[in-house]
Amino acid sequence: MIVTFDRALIERLLAHAEAASERRATLTQLFDKSLRKPGHGAREWGRQDDIDPAKIPAGLWLVGDHGIYMMSNGLPLLPSDDGQKPNLCAYAREADPAQNAGRAHDVKRQAFGGDDGCEFLEATLVRQALRQASGDTLRMTITPETLEFQA
Repeated sequence: MIVTFDRALIERLLAHAEAASERRATLTQLFDKSLRKPGHGAREWGRQDDIDPAKIPAGLWLVGDHGIYMMSNGLPLLPSDDGQKPNLCAYAREADPAQNAGRAHDVKRQAFGGDDGCEFLEATLVRQALRQASGDTLRMTITPETLEFQA
C-alpha cells in the first residue's frame, strides 16, 4: 500500500525530534537495555521510567492506529497549531480519518494488518528519504512485513 505524507509537515516533525535533547521510547525500545538509566537494566521488559530519554535517537514514529500517521519522538511534545491536540501528527492522505473517513480504516488494515502498530524511523533514514523525494510529498510503501520510502 503506497501512502503519501505532506513533506513540509514531515520536515517540521523531524526538526522537532532532532532539536530535542530528550525523546520518548517506542515499545520496542523499552527492550533495549542500552537505553536504560544506570541501575535499571535488570528487567527484560523496561518501563518508560527505566529509560534515559537523552539516549533515545532522534526520529519519527510511524503509527497505524486510527489511520496512519507520523509524529516526532521529541520531548516536550509538539502540540498541534490550534492547540487542540497535545502532539502534532502528519497523517497519510489516504489514511486520515478526518479527510478520508470512509477509507482510512481499510488503508490502515492493508498497510499494518489488523493490529495497531508503531515503527521507529531513525532521523538519518527520514532525512535521506526527504532528499530523494520530489515535490511536496513523501511517499512510502507499507505492508505488514515491510516499510520502504519511494523516490
